[in-house]
Amino acid sequence: MTLVKTMVDPQVSEKISALVREYALNAPPERTLGDELSLRDDIGLDSFSLVSLLLRLGEEYNVDFAEESARLGINLEQISTFGDLLHLGQAFSKAAH
Repeated sequence: MTLVKTMVDPQVSEKISALVREYALNAPPERTLGDELSLRDDIGLDSFSLVSLLLRLGEEYNVDFAEESARLGINLEQISTFGDLLHLGQAFSKAAH
């Protein structure tokens, strides 16, 4: 299964943006993070940073990252762009309610 591309709640977007800026090496500090930006190449998240960010995202929404990702049929390799991360955050937000 792939991430369903739906509208992302502005609060989810703000939370994800803040987390990415906290964990990333190259996140553009002044400009908006675009959906198409590569987490690895454009933003500077290595594998360890991405896993750490995803675990933190699960904590933020009080969901178990491994369980929720398995339930959604998502694996780590599918999270490659900022947009993917936004949609994962949206899915976690819905699961938390």
